[in-house]
Amino acid sequence: MKNVIVTGGTGFVGSRLAEIIRRRFGPDVTVHALGSRDVDLASRDDTFAWFESRPWREDCDHIIHLAALYKAGDWPVTHPATQFFVNMSINVNVLEAWNRFMPQAKMTSILSYCMYPSHSDPHPESELYGTEPEDYLFAYALTKKAMMIGQRAYKVEHDANTTSVILPTIYGPGDSFAEDSHVMGALVGKFVRAAKCGTPQVEVWGDGNQEREFLYVDDAADGIIAAALHSSEPVLNLGTGKSDAIGDIAREIAKASGFEGKLVFNENRFVGVSKRMLDVTKVKDVLGWSAATPIAEGIARTCRWYAGTLD
Repeated sequence: MKNVIVTGGTGFVGSRLAEIIRRRFGPDVTVHALGSRDVDLASRDDTFAWFESRPWREDCDHIIHLAALYKAGDWPVTHPATQFFVNMSINVNVLEAWNRFMPQAKMTSILSYCMYPSHSDPHPESELYGTEPEDYLFAYALTKKAMMIGQRAYKVEHDANTTSVILPTIYGPGDSFAEDSHVMGALVGKFVRAAKCGTPQVEVWGDGNQEREFLYVDDAADGIIAAALHSSEPVLNLGTGKSDAIGDIAREIAKASGFEGKLVFNENRFVGVSKRMLDVTKVKDVLGWSAATPIAEGIARTCRWYAGTLD
């Protein structure tokens, strides 16, 4: 690695990925972590101008693309057109800027397991084709699929070097811990604040039986780096291959945070699909990669980190 562009590089996963690349490769690599304040990737003119003006553009060997507009909860239900327009614009602009100005770089895009159809079995990569995503996420999910198809198109026409990875729900230090964040971050925030303030009860959305797959952020960064360096596959699932019930997750967070009050399950709140998890057979076979952090350990680290920010 010489010069690495990380789009979405100031967000939760992107900033941690940039930090780990710098730490692992040292002064031999320069990481350019792009946020919305650096360049508006939804603007074709701004994107092209930024890529073309880089004096090191011929020495860029990796573009890791995470930039996207998304918010948790029911926001995707009420903003499908906004997501479609912004994310399609970002993807098309980044793909064409890559091809015009840095065609020697390898493109690694970061996709989401919401692209898969709604059922409770592990999702293999082959299921991405000829299926429809969960309806409430249709706009966001299909823009992620479009990125995957775009990479395939540039590979066919321009012999571009490209791969993609699909992530489950990522959690860890640096996440958003607001109540409307993804479920793990939202619950860590609720329980840690409740433990600190002595709140007698914490509300958990749903009945606690819905299941999700969670991947610790450092493991996600490690897998992304492995794919960028070594994968020639069109797409690989990158996860633990295990799902956990939200009720169990909530109880583990309560324990890790020191919360001793009551858990209240609110079945009237929006929770999405009942179960989602990845089949990670292929990534183990192709890269020999597996997630290193047990979920109880990852939750404990995350609770300690967030509690430290409240001191």
